[in-house]
Amino acid sequence: MNNQTGSAVVLTILLLASANFSMAQQNASVQQSDSLANFREPFQKIASFSPDPCGPPTRLDQDSGDLESAIFQMTSDEVTRALNATLSVPKLPQERVVESLDTLKKMSAKINTAWPEENRFQFEILDLPPALVVKVAIRTHGRFLVFGIPEEDDSGKPNRVWRLVGSDDESYREKVTELYLKLYPLHRGPGGAARFLAKYIQSGCAGSVVVSYDAREWVPTGSGFLEQIIKLSGTFGPDDKVHGFEQIGELRTEGSAISLPYCWFSAIDTWDNPSLCAVDTYDLSGNDVRFRARSYNRPDLLPIAKALEYAEQRDYPAVLAYCATAKVAKSLVQKVPPYIRAEDLQVIRTGNWSERVEFGSKPAYRFEVAKLNGRWLVTSFNPN
Repeated sequence: MNNQTGSAVVLTILLLASANFSMAQQNASVQQSDSLANFREPFQKIASFSPDPCGPPTRLDQDSGDLESAIFQMTSDEVTRALNATLSVPKLPQERVVESLDTLKKMSAKINTAWPEENRFQFEILDLPPALVVKVAIRTHGRFLVFGIPEEDDSGKPNRVWRLVGSDDESYREKVTELYLKLYPLHRGPGGAARFLAKYIQSGCAGSVVVSYDAREWVPTGSGFLEQIIKLSGTFGPDDKVHGFEQIGELRTEGSAISLPYCWFSAIDTWDNPSLCAVDTYDLSGNDVRFRARSYNRPDLLPIAKALEYAEQRDYPAVLAYCATAKVAKSLVQKVPPYIRAEDLQVIRTGNWSERVEFGSKPAYRFEVAKLNGRWLVTSFNPN
């Protein structure tokens, strides 16, 4: 082969390679255009609903769950496509996803223009190499999707493909009016595993709200696994500054020690506001997340609430754990009715570390509590 013939062969190969690459790029562009166009129909259908189920305009069926699920699933597919697409100019994973989902955000803004901006299609990305966490929201519901590259595919061979490796559980709750989500990056342990916390606020159109904390850790080893490392839920009332029952602690997610505040309804509540609140602290300094401590806003009233909770269930060993003597525990199990709630709660200090607690319509329930060996316990119970 002479030099002229050889040059012609090389040029032909280069032209074919360029044409093939250009065709691949065009195909990828067409696939993206087709996948994004599929969002138009669910965006149009969901536009007939009010932006907020608790606000006007009203309609008989305010449940748009099927449409939201379809949008979330399509978003997952679109993110996966964007992460694995062949590009002429390399881009970071986060840039690929932002570019793709920005198109959807603009589409929703145009179709759902009658809605407030916060109720249209929204997204947020938490870049936690080697994981990418995407928050997606529309109307009053949000969820998170986690993407990663497991070391191995389903057949055990080396893998380089991005895939959806997990998602939240909260969005599958039925008949939830509002479900708001916020994401927080968490401290990595010595092993460097990606960690994050999802905080959900679930509410109806009035009254108290449910708070849920869901922390996850992604490890790409082998086929990879997204592990739940913290799961906690509680309640917050409409008023967080009830006299005598102020909430305790603040949400802290930075550093190796995090704190999660919450409240819960109990037998000593006097209205639609949980009286007892706590804050849990977790240690994230190691490869294994560990519970560290729990502090209460009213440790003096905790044993009464817990003893009543278990007494209604006739669980004597559990009641005994909150009583100073077996006699008191047996009395509670025998005499507490199936349902008891506080009315006109009165706490009277009888000593440095002792109190008398009364509540209920006449005849009132009377308790004596005292701090013994570092713990508050029920020392007396009298259903007058």
